[in-house]
Amino acid sequence: MERWQLSIKEITKYSVIKNAVKGYLKAYQAAEQLNLSIRQIFRLKRAFRKRGMEGLIHGNKGKQSPCRIPENIRDKVDSLYRGKYKGFNISHFTEKLEEREEIFLSRETVRGILLKKGSYEKKKKQPKHRSWREPMPKEGMMLQYDTSDHDWLEGRGPKIKLIGGIDDATGEVPYAQFAYEDSVEENMDTFKKIVETKGIPLSIYVDRDSKFITTRHKGIHVNLRGDYGATQMRRAWDELGINVIFADSPQGKGRIERLWGTFQDRLISELRLEGISNLEGANEYLHSIFLSKHNKRFARKPKLEEPAYRSIPEEMDLDTIFCLKESRQVHGDHTISYKGKKYEILPTKTRFSFAKAKVEVHKRLDRSIHIFYKGEELKYRPIPVRDKRYVSTKVTSLPVMSKFSRRNMRD
Repeated sequence: MERWQLSIKEITKYSVIKNAVKGYLKAYQAAEQLNLSIRQIFRLKRAFRKRGMEGLIHGNKGKQSPCRIPENIRDKVDSLYRGKYKGFNISHFTEKLEEREEIFLSRETVRGILLKKGSYEKKKKQPKHRSWREPMPKEGMMLQYDTSDHDWLEGRGPKIKLIGGIDDATGEVPYAQFAYEDSVEENMDTFKKIVETKGIPLSIYVDRDSKFITTRHKGIHVNLRGDYGATQMRRAWDELGINVIFADSPQGKGRIERLWGTFQDRLISELRLEGISNLEGANEYLHSIFLSKHNKRFARKPKLEEPAYRSIPEEMDLDTIFCLKESRQVHGDHTISYKGKKYEILPTKTRFSFAKAKVEVHKRLDRSIHIFYKGEELKYRPIPVRDKRYVSTKVTSLPVMSKFSRRNMRD
């Protein structure tokens, strides 16, 4: 005689049908209690009279499904999740099973296998309240831009940061890169590549980091005027004609914050899987493989097809925009001081002397120095540190002689 482990639902069905067969319940009453039709109740009563309890149990109970995943495949999936792909989320793990292991299963099938094996636990997420904002209708109307300071290499290499942006309309990441520091130069290099790749966006949404907005306090007279001066990044965006919007909180940058969350989940796992432990390897993998796959999976079509990115004008030189600019006054000897070094301004065809003139020094991303006067680039020569003209000489005065000493010398 076979034995079955009955569910609460099956025990309830047995009790109701038994009472209906004995005449304690009418067919319509049994149908109401089991939420079945009267026709189904008559069928169950016939099965009960013929086979008893066994007649109420589903015919497939206790049998393995012919579509069941073989046990060796289940064990392999569980072993891969516990080892090689440890830390991957279920969706990401399912993708890797298909891409690298040639195991073709649905996400829910993989999840069911791991739950049954005990290697995955259901995660209860606390619902977050978010104020929804409709995405921009066109690609290029707004770019959310930020830096993620995270342990991307999980201790296998140096601490690196990820700088990049996400298009508000499509969710596409036009460009991102790893860097050692979240410096102005690294941000300029990243944004320059975004412009070279997609064009000039209409606006950019950033936080109130000191690279983007000046927040220092110089004194009450400056505070009253509100004259803080533009940062190098803000100046570059202004020269490109980009409208800069500042977020009041991290929640305001919801899309890029969620992007970093996705990257911290997926990209970290893939860097670990590839054994990458340095900046160069991380950037190579990010640019050659990860970004294109990410955009293909997560980017969406904008509401309006025509992009809002502006093309780069022919006369615009991005190198003269994405650089560090500082003003200097030329000394009387035709030199300027910049970052602890001296440079001599050479005469031009139209002007022999630039003494007392104000010039603009550009330090480009390739570290080259360029000097401009009213838009015209000037020639210069670096002054060697030990040039005799600039080595101070200490003059020692002779001691003052007394009248007695001078009289003795005459004698």
